Amino acid sequence: MIKTYRFTLLVFILILGILAGVIFLTSDIFSTEATPTPVPTLIPTPTAGNREYLQVFEVVWSTVNETYFDPDFGGLDWDAVHAEYEPLVMAATDADTLYQVLNQMLWELNVSHVGVGPVTVWPSVEPVVWENGETGIDVRLLDGQAVITRVEAGSPAEQAGLRPGFIIQSIETTPVEQLLAAAQEHLAPPYNDQSRTDQLTRSLLRLIYGDPGACVPLAYLDEKDELHEECIQRIQRPRQGEMGDVMPPAYLEFESLRLESGIGYIRFNTFHPDLIPDMVAAVAALQDAPGIIIDLRGNPGGDPTTCEALAAQFLDGETLFGSFKVRSEIIERSLIGENVYPGPLVILIDALSFSGSEYLSSGMQALGRGVIIGERSPGGLTAMNVIDLPNGAILGFPVAQLITPDGQVLEGYGVIPDITVNLERSQLLAGIDAQLQAAINYILGAER
Repeated sequence: MIKTYRFTLLVFILILGILAGVIFLTSDIFSTEATPTPVPTLIPTPTAGNREYLQVFEVVWSTVNETYFDPDFGGLDWDAVHAEYEPLVMAATDADTLYQVLNQMLWELNVSHVGVGPVTVWPSVEPVVWENGETGIDVRLLDGQAVITRVEAGSPAEQAGLRPGFIIQSIETTPVEQLLAAAQEHLAPPYNDQSRTDQLTRSLLRLIYGDPGACVPLAYLDEKDELHEECIQRIQRPRQGEMGDVMPPAYLEFESLRLESGIGYIRFNTFHPDLIPDMVAAVAALQDAPGIIIDLRGNPGGDPTTCEALAAQFLDGETLFGSFKVRSEIIERSLIGENVYPGPLVILIDALSFSGSEYLSSGMQALGRGVIIGERSPGGLTAMNVIDLPNGAILGFPVAQLITPDGQVLEGYGVIPDITVNLERSQLLAGIDAQLQAAINYILGAER
């Protein structure tokens, strides 16, 4: 039986990874050679395996055919796509090849939130949310180098001496350049620079996160560009949130504090309903702060209702927060603002702020309620549903397109910050997070 899972009316699932990596998490992931797509001249004679693959193919194609939010498929001839890919599915000799062909077909839609693959690989394709072990570091690509941008206090990484600004040279003995070259061969929509940065960065993060108890061999350059090698132990992530029957559990992070300036700072790794009480309590506790910073850098998204619950803490009265264009209608998303905090609000985003993070930041920007600082986001602003397939694999497919409160479609375009600030290694080495500092400066300036 095929089951459909709806976590809210429509779901911003945290699935950039399923687009970019799900079919390549096999033994050849580190190969720098592209795998050519087989192009048969004749449809092979069906076998038992082929018949199962064809059944899966038909479910995937027909599901999109019946539910895609644009009945014109953006000008793509979806019937012709069926004719083109059916023989490729027939020629598939194993499941990995099947998923590769199916994803190649799905990516012809040129939108985010679409992909297919076995459920067993999902944790590794979105490690920031789904992997249960961490080392305590975050990484960004700065000038093509894998630079550590954050080290969690008390983490194994901090205990091993890693600091922001250090450059990772290799992970599990494989040079970073080789890892990035392999990931470059398998990029998924949306096709833009910030999405490319997002996907390449996550290809490194999925190796840094993983099973707790194991250690991750890293080679890195310190502040003097001297080479070090350490095996950093992963530890268990403590807080788990359920994602429904088909999805793996999420591992939740949430922090709220006052900076030295008295400004409130809130950071979390995903928009999960379990975090709504944390968000509400954090904003309430910061009512007297001169400003609040919400740090969505690296946050791949989540549940839209959770996004709206957070937005409501900064808005007053009934507010249209955006619309979802589905196949037959446009569904307005209204919320009742609670106006818990009326002061200055800054939202930090970067190239890894995807989906739900873009929903929140674009909505607050369009309403003039928050100032966005950081880097342009990837533009993953469709909503998806998820079903299981006849062979036990999972299909995520886009069923809605987000329209911002001021009528913009940002899918493939992204959220452009009001103030663009890039991170720099030299500043990180000096203990300066340029994006966070810009947010602090803005709030302090607004208060004068």
